[in-house]
Amino acid sequence: MVQIRSFTSTYSADRLPIQRHYNLLEILLSKLYNETGPPWVRHSMQPKKIAFGTLIIALLLQTTPIQPRAWVLEKDRLAPIPLSSGTIPLEPVTKTDFNSDGIFETVAILQNAAQIRSGSQVLWQSPPGWQVIEAMVTDLNHDGAPEAALLVWRPFKPWPVDAWLPAGGRIESFHDEAGDSCHLILIGWQRDKFREVWAGSALAEPVKSFFPADLNGDGRQELVTLEGSYADSRSAPARALKVWEWNGFGFSNVSGMDGRFEAMTIAYSGDGRTLILVP
Repeated sequence: MVQIRSFTSTYSADRLPIQRHYNLLEILLSKLYNETGPPWVRHSMQPKKIAFGTLIIALLLQTTPIQPRAWVLEKDRLAPIPLSSGTIPLEPVTKTDFNSDGIFETVAILQNAAQIRSGSQVLWQSPPGWQVIEAMVTDLNHDGAPEAALLVWRPFKPWPVDAWLPAGGRIESFHDEAGDSCHLILIGWQRDKFREVWAGSALAEPVKSFFPADLNGDGRQELVTLEGSYADSRSAPARALKVWEWNGFGFSNVSGMDGRFEAMTIAYSGDGRTLILVP
């Protein structure tokens, strides 16, 4: 059981820095989901958990000296709005019927490998060499079919055409010191098997975390990312928050802002808008 009293009585709001408040929020939510680490990565939310997540946000609003920031997408730009205690945090979808057989499959991560499972049977697993950081069910490419969206680190590979360029290629710096690059990859059911539906080239700026959300109410998911630098460690804070939309063959940047971002979550406001919450 989570001891709410220890959260409110042990720590003084006038002395506790903002980041420690968010660390406490993450600890409480990780206890709620019975798993360490950011809880919005892996699990579906039950009604009791929704209520408890709302309570956590309410406590944060009351005890944090610097209020968390809430942003909405308005006319292709991020705009700040006040955060109310009626905000409900969203959880990623990790179960769906990919192959239309009437049985839900589950997307999961086990020791940095992504799996799509039906019960205990593994139907698809990410290749060796992939380090999968996040995985969830999305429809980011707007084709009406679900895909497993994976945030992946893997050994860098230049574009084949770059071998003919004198300067080494346009993406030659898109990797870290270990030679690994960051990618977003969509896995879906096509022609009677799971396949890569879309796999992006090495990202210019590595993604720390992502979330699919319909931010503008058009019924289609945008891609919300926290992004860093290959020069930073993977545990370093993100340097930018960005919103992307599918353009038919990849993603185009809609809006974004620079800063220092330790975490984010997506939530519904009391008036039905979809919010991006950041410390």
